[in-house]
Amino acid sequence: MLPPSLSQRPVLAFLTDFGSTDGYAGIMKGVVLTITSDVHLVDLSHEVPPQQVAAGAWVLSTCYHYFPPGTIFVCVVDPGVGSARRPIALHAGNWFFVGPDNGLFSYVLADQPVHEAVVLANSAYHLPQVSTTFHGRDVFSPVAAHLASGISLSAFGPRVEASSLQRLDTGLPIHENGQITAHIVHIDHFGNLITNIPFSMVPDLFSSSLVRLTFPAQNVVVTERRRFFATSSPEAEAIRRPFLYSNSSGYIAVAIQNGNAAQALGVEYGDTLYCQIK
Repeated sequence: MLPPSLSQRPVLAFLTDFGSTDGYAGIMKGVVLTITSDVHLVDLSHEVPPQQVAAGAWVLSTCYHYFPPGTIFVCVVDPGVGSARRPIALHAGNWFFVGPDNGLFSYVLADQPVHEAVVLANSAYHLPQVSTTFHGRDVFSPVAAHLASGISLSAFGPRVEASSLQRLDTGLPIHENGQITAHIVHIDHFGNLITNIPFSMVPDLFSSSLVRLTFPAQNVVVTERRRFFATSSPEAEAIRRPFLYSNSSGYIAVAIQNGNAAQALGVEYGDTLYCQIK
């Protein structure tokens, strides 16, 4: 099946952990444009923490559904590049995804039906020389460009079952005995701590008489709640207390106004937390 947007100008969105200091992300775009110039190139992010597949998977999960049908996501957070991990492309939901089979597409696989998935074994759609350390340039970018040009997904290699694709153990929140056990699944650029508790699990977050979120490893307790970041209270501004809020992706998070909650509280990715609402 071809990308539905081929009647328009295809969109290619890039997600990597390459950063902006080196030319790696730009090289990938250059490869695409050498194969086809009739595309829109979008930088989703190149600031995923290095080698943090789970962080990249989370960023992708909160972004992809805002893109038009047929968008091709070129995703490279690939600490296993050159190893036995498979390079893959898949058509899931209304979008296409190209990258390593290392769990980077875990949330997509959980949320969307997979229409087709293939291993990128056909070297005719790779660059002539494939490095063992830069498949983003030599495999994923050329495949995405050819896909945008109208090449069928099946041309890139043998089909594989969606059930065989790698998934992260994302750990769903557990709600029992009046307490939710959850984890930090992302720390954004501002140092806000994103939990894996969906707001739908705690719809009375702002109406309950008491909410208590505890980070046991740090002995930190957060009880203040806010619907937005700004406050008219000079006292709250001066103290810079951490507070709970529902973020733009619909998950419970912890922030400090004009501050970095992760640094201030000493909380890291993956840390366990407990949430009680009364």
